[in-house]
Formats: sequence, C-alpha cells, structure tokens
Amino acid sequence: MPLGRALSVTVALSLLAFGASLGQANDLVNANLDSTTVGPQANATPTGWSVVATKAVSGAFQDGCSSETFCNVQGPDGFGLFFKPFQGTVADAISVYFYQDLPAVEGTKYTLSGYAAGEANFCAFFNTNTPAPSAFFVVEFLDSANTVIASNALDLVIAGLPNSGPGSMAIFTTPQFTAPANTATVRAGAFLLNAYGTTGAQSFFVDAFDLESEAPAGAPVITQQPGNTTVSPGSTATFSVTISNLTGATYQWQINDTNISDGGNISGATTSTLSIANASANDIGRYRVRIANTVSTVFSSEAVLALTAINFYPVITITGKIGDTYRVDYSTEIAPATWISLSTNKLTISPQMIIDSSSPLSNTRFYRTVLVP
Repeated sequence: MPLGRALSVTVALSLLAFGASLGQANDLVNANLDSTTVGPQANATPTGWSVVATKAVSGAFQDGCSSETFCNVQGPDGFGLFFKPFQGTVADAISVYFYQDLPAVEGTKYTLSGYAAGEANFCAFFNTNTPAPSAFFVVEFLDSANTVIASNALDLVIAGLPNSGPGSMAIFTTPQFTAPANTATVRAGAFLLNAYGTTGAQSFFVDAFDLESEAPAGAPVITQQPGNTTVSPGSTATFSVTISNLTGATYQWQINDTNISDGGNISGATTSTLSIANASANDIGRYRVRIANTVSTVFSSEAVLALTAINFYPVITITGKIGDTYRVDYSTEIAPATWISLSTNKLTISPQMIIDSSSPLSNTRFYRTVLVP
C-alpha cells in the first residue's frame, strides 16, 4: 500500500437519512462488516477486508482500528469499524487504510456508499496540522501489476460528516467513477490519513458499505444472480446465472476467486450452470462466475455453498500476504512431533481458512503452517 500518494478528491455527495437502506446489487464481500477475524491487526477486523495501519515516523502499527458492536448500524448483533486516530500524535501521525480489492475491467462505472460519523473532537474536523488529517471514502483502480493508476476520494468532512459519534452515523455516496484503460482491480473502502490524538471524544466510525457497478455498453448484463445453496452431504448443488445478451458470451466459474475446471464431481465450469455432485466439506466456499464477450468482462455476485448434517472438521486459519504459498502440516503428538504434510495453499484472501476434512469428529491433531519459498 503506497503511503502519502495524492488522491483525486471530490466534494460532491449524496447524503441520505440515517436508517435508509443501501442498494441490493452489492459487489463487496462481507459488506456489512459483521463477520470478523483477528489479523493483521491486534484486534478483530472485518473478514475479507484488508487493513494497513502505519505511523509517519515509527512505521507499521497493529492497532489502528477494530470491529466493535457500538458502531454497528445494520442488523442485530453486528459490528462496525472503529478507527483510532488517538493512536497517533502530531509528530507521529497515524494513517489507516481499510479496503477490499475486486476484479474489474476498463469502462465499468462504480459508486461507493457507506455509513460514517466522527466524534466532536475528531482531528479531521480541525485541520491544525500539516499534512492535514482527513477521512475519505475511496475508489481506486489498479493495473495487472497491482499499481494504482487512478485514485478517487470523497472527503467526508467536507461532505458533512456528523460529529456526534456512532449514533449519528449517516450514509454517504461517492460520485460515479469509471475504470480507466488497463484496469484489472477496483479497490474500495475508507482511509483515515495523518491522524493524531486530541482530547475527549475523538474517534471515527464506518459501517455497511455498498459498491455498485455498471458495466460498459454492450457488456454482458446479468439479469439473475446465482443464489446461496444449502444441500446435504452427497447431494448435488447447482449455481446458475442468467444474462440478457447471450451472443459471444463465455463463462468461467470460480470458488474463492480461483477458476474451477470440469472433472471429478464438477461439471459446467464454463457454462451458465455449475453442478457439484456428491457435495462434501471440500466444496464449501464462495462461488461466482466471470462472464465475458468481445466488449467486456463482468463478475456475478458471490453465492455460498453450505452443507447440512456434516461432521465437524478442524479449520486452520492462515494470515499472510496474498499470493504467498503456505504448507499446512499436522502431527498427532506435540513432542516429539512428526509433521505430516496436509496441503499446500496459495493465499487468495487473507486470512484464508483451510479445512482438514481427513480428521472428522474427535481426532487429536496439532497443526503448523510453513511459508514455502
């Protein structure tokens, strides 16, 4: 995450009343931030989202934000995200980048919405330091080398950020931004930049994001998204998608952002309907389909496959850098340990969960993860 780069900031906004509903065609995973995981921050943060916190002088920092119930605005027993500007000082300001990366293509238009509020003494309300403290909703576009090629931001303070804490959170919506040539990824989220502690109530809060996309003219248009599916073990699960313009369309189904091929219990991986026969715990995951024609490529929303009446299996959580490869080993004894390789896994998300389906019920196993060069 490059720090200190310039953002193209807009003050245009759409501010809706507290409690209004967000759109339904949401591209984001865990958009309401209600699923949480510990790592890479010291405290839990939203699953499927990246968090990078750093201080201007002392560098990487592990407590820039955390998931908290007191800033939840969507549904019961959920979470919002609590940013901690008080962890910085004027001499060593803190910046926290909270975002999610999704595949994107040139010409697609994006709009980001979400809830946000500050407290009365939030440093971004006063602008008394250089560089100035600030809070943004951000939509960036990256190329295939993961380099930012366009960065757009809505300045929340200029747009009217409430200052009465999480109880005053309101929805903000960015203008529509178009992915430029060579776009491979869209990055969406909230950035807290150059922040420092003041006195009293001084925090910043966000929750319930919605990233809406509009494909270029002539691109495949999805008229029916795949739906979540729950089946019993050994049954067949299917996911289907419908588009309005079939001419020249190709399909590629994915699980957890990785392409699926026909074979074994999988069929229809490159058609509009994916079938998973004899479904097992190994097939549990997030499914979506990439649809392309001569104009553009679009991705469906994600659908989850779940199983009923399944055994309980150990789950190993790996937190690391996207693209790195980790080997998971197990042993039946702590000391002396004889390590047996279970699986080798290239991280597509972080944290990533690995299921040991070879160890159901009450078997005793100990696990370790090893970074593979």
